[in-house]
Amino acid sequence: MDQDFRKKTFRGAKIEDIILELEKLSSLCEEKSKSSDHLERQRFYEGMAVAYTTIVVKLKGDFDYIEPKVIDQLYESIEKTSIPNNNTQHVDACSFCHRSKSEVGKLALGPGVSICHECLAFGSEVINSTEF
Repeated sequence: MDQDFRKKTFRGAKIEDIILELEKLSSLCEEKSKSSDHLERQRFYEGMAVAYTTIVVKLKGDFDYIEPKVIDQLYESIEKTSIPNNNTQHVDACSFCHRSKSEVGKLALGPGVSICHECLAFGSEVINSTEF
């Protein structure tokens, strides 16, 4: 058997094993993100899942390189959602329907956003009606 052929076959098998392991790690991180109660951990696991998936795509040869602009955009998106805005006391209208607190009553406050009971109920209906 040709020595170069054996090397290429061995490397190919190893790469396939690595791809399978990275796909498992990505799935595990997605599960951990969904089950975590802490925003920081959710974002960490989401970022790791994206990183593992990116490496898998690269190893499979689906693209030759990643443009730095794409990495910058991913980082900016993670940064925007990872750092909570503690400006919750100034939210006086629903972030979804834009009705004021005086129109809707109590608001559930989040980091820089709020939601009224009606929008919250509608969101719950949408989530419950969607099959995953």
